[in-house]
Amino acid sequence: MGILQYLFKAEEDVRGSKPRAILVGMFVAFGGVLFGYDTGTISGILTMDYVTKNFTNTGAFTASETSLITSILSAGTFCGAMLAPLATDTLGRRPGLFISCFIFCVGVILQTAAAGGATPKEVTSGQVLLIVGRVIAGMGVGVLSAIVPLYQSEAAPKWIRGAVVSCYQWAITIGLLLASCVNEGTQRRDNSGSYRIPIALQFLWALILIVGMIFLPETPRFHVKKGNTEKARTSLSKLRGLPLDDKYIE
Repeated sequence: MGILQYLFKAEEDVRGSKPRAILVGMFVAFGGVLFGYDTGTISGILTMDYVTKNFTNTGAFTASETSLITSILSAGTFCGAMLAPLATDTLGRRPGLFISCFIFCVGVILQTAAAGGATPKEVTSGQVLLIVGRVIAGMGVGVLSAIVPLYQSEAAPKWIRGAVVSCYQWAITIGLLLASCVNEGTQRRDNSGSYRIPIALQFLWALILIVGMIFLPETPRFHVKKGNTEKARTSLSKLRGLPLDDKYIE
């Protein structure tokens, strides 16, 4: 933790637990792994021999098919980001993260269930299910992308706020790296595991974020916005590791 504090340039007179502030902000940034992994995995999947054999009629994806399947995630992300305030301002930042993970998992389920086949009808149905799954997963990623920096900025103390928010972009690149590694390990499989394993692995990233958020409080700012100062005091006390009656908390 001393190394982390040095990297984040914590001042000596900072009130509250420095390690806790760093770890909370960096953990929430883990949501970027979902975004990066989902973005990175599809490009490798579309080049796998098993996928091109079962999800196309010609043995190769056309330019329009490739662009649609790849970019449709961004369409869902746009819609999710636009709708995120409905969850964050009504239910809270923390419930919004749970909702985003749930939506994301539904999209992952649909993508994993896509099977393709030998006939044109099976190929079409497989592509449709894959596209629909990516749209829904994209909506979850969009909600997540809007809420993660919001939660970080409202939960982190000022001395670390900029650093932890930037960690979200760092987590996205980690997700891209993980996607490349997993694709490399499964691309030669001559069965549905070649694409289903990389896609289904996204459940693990969502599960890690869900479990971690169970132990994190709602942001103090949201409670204050709703007029719940006592809940805000309790939340800030947990985030800073300070007693409720500390003058900093007040």
